[in-house]
Amino acid sequence: MKLFRILCGVVVGAVAATILSWGGLYLFGMVRGPGSLFDTNPDAANRFFAIWFVLAALASIVGGFKASRC
Repeated sequence: MKLFRILCGVVVGAVAATILSWGGLYLFGMVRGPGSLFDTNPDAANRFFAIWFVLAALASIVGGFKASRC
């Protein structure tokens, strides 16, 4: 049962990081106007996906750790 709780914490952390990352990208697109950020600056896509991966990994670790302490 404890392993399931940790797994749920990991999933919740990753989902929260994904919502935060993609939500921020969506809001940036709304403010910026027409045209994709990735079309105008291909390096921005690499940075976004790298930051998203690191944020999701950290949020998963924190979520799993918090769930294991409950």
